[in-house]
Amino acid sequence: MKIVFFGTPDFACPALESLHESHEVSLVITQPDAPAGRGKKLKQSALGNLAEQLGLPLIKPQSLKEQEILDLLRDQEADLFVVVAYGKILSQEVLDIPKYGCFNIHGSLLPKYRGAAPIERAILDGEEETGISIMKMGPGLDDGPVALTASVEIAEKTSLELREELSHLGAKLILEAVDLIQTNRLDLKDQNDQLATYAHKISKEDGQLNLGKDSVFQMLRKIQGMDGYKGAFFTTKNGNYKVFKAQESSREIQDLLLVDQDLFLKGKDGCIQVEIIQAPGKKKMNAKDYLRGNSISL
Repeated sequence: MKIVFFGTPDFACPALESLHESHEVSLVITQPDAPAGRGKKLKQSALGNLAEQLGLPLIKPQSLKEQEILDLLRDQEADLFVVVAYGKILSQEVLDIPKYGCFNIHGSLLPKYRGAAPIERAILDGEEETGISIMKMGPGLDDGPVALTASVEIAEKTSLELREELSHLGAKLILEAVDLIQTNRLDLKDQNDQLATYAHKISKEDGQLNLGKDSVFQMLRKIQGMDGYKGAFFTTKNGNYKVFKAQESSREIQDLLLVDQDLFLKGKDGCIQVEIIQAPGKKKMNAKDYLRGNSISL
């Protein structure tokens, strides 16, 4: 099958590698280089880097609406467009170009968690499982018919760990989907829009640990879910302390925060022991090591 691949972050990379090994990827499309790091130097996307390593044709258009880009897409005479976390909505004009349509690898069990941050939202919402959906794209937001799904348990996985697992699962499923398309065996099932939920973009506030108000489970899930962002945090008079790893503790504490060789944070139904912390203006470090020379107070 001849495929044009759209994607941007590292989540898209395993799928590109799998398709490149088994099919003809004639073109890779990613977002334009963007400022990154403290120096705000322009940096190419993870998918762009991989495409160059694989020797694949790569473009980084500002818009897919330009006639030159539309002509290039038509000139590919592709069987499929495959889209993974590209970051831009494809117009109906683009969706109509490939012979068999456009297929998206989405990081949730649709129709739950349509939208921008499905993996993180599933963790933050306390879901027991999530997964991957291979969906034929339409003009709406992640509402097209679903070809294949596969689920995984969330358990104690962080957003980074879950994203890595799901990216490889998606790479496996898209190969199955392409094979079904190629052999005319693909069975598409419409989503039930009444069951749809939306995964809005993650904000800093999503990671705030409300001491004494959040349950232990909620605090741990915030720490898991914000791992790929700027971290969960609690607020003190000296600023916000970020928490990147913690576990439930059986210790009973009276105050919202207790420092006793270890750091404990109180929830409404128990407490957690912090293992990895980042003080304001400092680097991440083991909480025990930090507390040897520092104190924390609300």
